[in-house]
Amino acid sequence: MIFQGEVEHIAIDGERGLSCARYGDPKAERVMVFDPGSFGIYADADHIAVDLARRGWYCILTTRAGMYGSDPLPEGQAPLPRFHVEDIGRLLDRLDLGRKVVLAGHSMSGVRLHLAGCMMPERLHGLACLDAVCPSLMRGIRWSGWVAWARGIGQAGAKVAGTAVGDLVETLHPNLLQLEGPPRADKLASINSQKHLETAAWEVAVTERRALKDPIEPALSLPAFFATATPVSQGTTSLLTEYEQAGTWARRIHLKKDGHMSMLTPPSSGLIADGVEALWVQA
Repeated sequence: MIFQGEVEHIAIDGERGLSCARYGDPKAERVMVFDPGSFGIYADADHIAVDLARRGWYCILTTRAGMYGSDPLPEGQAPLPRFHVEDIGRLLDRLDLGRKVVLAGHSMSGVRLHLAGCMMPERLHGLACLDAVCPSLMRGIRWSGWVAWARGIGQAGAKVAGTAVGDLVETLHPNLLQLEGPPRADKLASINSQKHLETAAWEVAVTERRALKDPIEPALSLPAFFATATPVSQGTTSLLTEYEQAGTWARRIHLKKDGHMSMLTPPSSGLIADGVEALWVQA
């Protein structure tokens, strides 16, 4: 069976499941799993997955627990990075993926990518960090400012979600990802979902350095591809130096003409797909 990006509910823990979209042949040797950023859903990587599937990849795009389309978080469970990484492991088990995968992520997913690289390196072929937060950024004042901004956006959005104002925002949303069909509908619906925005704001809060207590270290043992575009991924240059010192393969492209979201659209999505392929070959 060849998947075409159909959205499906995949149970990973009893009946609790995640909203996912799969692309390509599940028997393909090369596999990419995508974890979206703070306010994102599976649809954020649609263009990249379509491109890679045409090249013979099997791609699995996920939406985290508590976010639009996926089941709520278990009662009493905060949306901590470690919990979400464990969910990725549960998803790989559910899909019987015994071979290694490239784990890709956008924006704040960088925190989870490096944690996954430390928690389950044996399951990963490498990391693809897309304008992703670097672990070092979590140790500085700028990270605290970004957390405050992101929480404010999430809380403000949650207040107007489902109201006439929210409907207007959804109608006028510029759709920076240039999506079509179900991915577009789900993306627009997510920005007018009170549950989605409240969970996103909560997730940002509990991922803040002081809330985590233990710092997340870079997964320097795993090969990595970096696509940067905005200050969200500041710290990447020094992180690349750490990879070089560790003797681990790492490459970077800088998409200076793109924004934080537009980098995920053509033609830049094709350059990202090239980088993911290079990661697979060189790793």
